[in-house]
Amino acid sequence: MSTTPKRNFTAKTARPTIDTSALYGMDEVTVPDARLPAPAAEPTPPAAPAAAPVPEDAGLEWVQFSTYLRRNTYLRLKQAEYWEPGFVVRQQIEQVVSELLDKLETANRSLPDEHLRKLLQKNKKLRS
Repeated sequence: MSTTPKRNFTAKTARPTIDTSALYGMDEVTVPDARLPAPAAEPTPPAAPAAAPVPEDAGLEWVQFSTYLRRNTYLRLKQAEYWEPGFVVRQQIEQVVSELLDKLETANRSLPDEHLRKLLQKNKKLRS
């Protein structure tokens, strides 16, 4: 009775890359820098679509990030995406999180140099 050794499928498996241009609701969006002071609130007409793509700033590019939501919240997001014209989940979540972070004084406080250096070395999402 001979047994073959088990294969380790995770050892050489490459991570898939996602082509965000092929996904629904994944249009590029320019997000204002949270470190800059916000302009005075004025009612503005809806923005026209950009004619040509603009090169992205390294801090404004989209990075993949996941977290947990309650099932009911996820369902409500999907309902809003279906029924609300122009509702893009990614943009709405970005807006809400940015507004929250704008209210937190510590979110805009720089990290200590040593911690920032380690974070930039280890975290692929922060590399440009």
